[in-house]
Amino acid sequence: MTAHPVTFRTSQPSSAKPSRIRSLFVSLMHEIEIRRALREVSALDDAAMHDIGLTPGNIEDVVRCGRH
Repeated sequence: MTAHPVTFRTSQPSSAKPSRIRSLFVSLMHEIEIRRALREVSALDDAAMHDIGLTPGNIEDVVRCGRH
């Protein structure tokens, strides 16, 4: 008796799944980088933030979106 591989039918091609997983992974890594940067900038004292043109209220916006 020979074993037959089990196949599952999905509504989407199998090539779409790795792309979704990769996209999720890239998004997760980007968010980790942003949070790391937020921690680093938040650790600066007020004088250092003032020197680079930041206030405590706009740190997240600047880190996520850049300066306007």
